[in-house]
Amino acid sequence: MYKLELYFKPGARYESDLDRIREIVREIEKKWNMPCQEFDISLLSSDEKTGLADDIRSISPQIRGRIVSSRGKALPLSGSKLLNLENTPIVLLRENERAVDIFPHLLGTTYFDVTSAVEKILALGPTEYFRSRGLLEDPIVKILADAPELIEKGMSFIGSNVELADGSVDLILRDHEGTDVVIEVETRASDQAVGQVLRLARSYAGQAGRSRVRKAIVCILLDAGIPLACKEAEVELFHLAFERVEAS
Repeated sequence: MYKLELYFKPGARYESDLDRIREIVREIEKKWNMPCQEFDISLLSSDEKTGLADDIRSISPQIRGRIVSSRGKALPLSGSKLLNLENTPIVLLRENERAVDIFPHLLGTTYFDVTSAVEKILALGPTEYFRSRGLLEDPIVKILADAPELIEKGMSFIGSNVELADGSVDLILRDHEGTDVVIEVETRASDQAVGQVLRLARSYAGQAGRSRVRKAIVCILLDAGIPLACKEAEVELFHLAFERVEAS
């Protein structure tokens, strides 16, 4: 059973963002029948604060990445390894009371902010969120950013992890005709991924003032029926696979 916990400090610099985060958390609770709690850090005892910090540290580094603030990125722990709720709210995801993910965090070069994270959990649900998140997505984004022609000849890099009004898009490329391509990278492509790339493409087109954008999903695995779903939604689908090369 999953549970979401939101920790905050009243009057902190991010107070203007809290209403939106709370709204999303309430929607998660309703949509996914998932217990969600809010905690005012000023009302927690020293032992409870220590327990929270220990829970954050207990999450696998492969999942949580970096959690200590540095280089201008607000993360759950300060440089002195104390809770950093003065600078960022914290969302902790638990499964059967065990901490399994934390936001914000920095995984590789990707910053997982609180708002985008809870939006994705709302869209996918906690189980599908973990399934779709995958530890291979960030390296694939970096590879395609460095070598966009792997997707298509003449493709060029525009941006990665681009923040939009409706969330963050993994990758934006531009084809040889000058059309921008909005790309979502997924370990496993699902119906939710199709819906997400459509939503992000609409958001990007409006924000960038583009009358037309291409939409694409890059994946390692895919659910049955996804090729047809992509075709009907006019979403291009790229399936990564290894090809054995024989010596000539």
